[in-house]
Amino acid sequence: MKKLVILSMLSAMVLVSGCGEEKAPLTPEQQWQGYCKSIGNAARSIVLDRQNGITQKAAVDYANKVTDPTTKAFVLAQIEKVYALPADQLSKDKDAVQVKFKDEAYQTCIDTPFDPKKMPDYKQF
Repeated sequence: MKKLVILSMLSAMVLVSGCGEEKAPLTPEQQWQGYCKSIGNAARSIVLDRQNGITQKAAVDYANKVTDPTTKAFVLAQIEKVYALPADQLSKDKDAVQVKFKDEAYQTCIDTPFDPKKMPDYKQF
C-alpha cells in the first residue's frame, strides 16, 4: 500500500512539473508543418463530405466563408480535385481514398513555399 501511495505521489509530481514548463515558440517551419497537417485533414473531410452526398455547391459555399486567402485557396483547390472524380471512384475503399487525399494535400502544402513573415491565420492545437 505504501508503494502505491509513493508511486501516485511521484506520478502527480511528474504531471505537475510537466505542466509548469513553458513550451518554446514554434519555428516558422514547425508552424507551416502544423498548418499543412490541418490542410491534409481538411482534404480528408472534403472527401468524406463528398462520400456522404454533400454537393459541390454546398462545399464551395462553405469554403468561401474562410477568411484566410492561403487556406481558402488550398481548400477550394481540394474541392475541385475531389469533385472532379467520378463518385464510384470515391466509394470503392472509402478510408483509403480519404487517406490518399489527406496525404496528397499535406505533401502539396509542404512543397509550397511560404513566407515566414506572412503565415496563414492558423491557431496551433
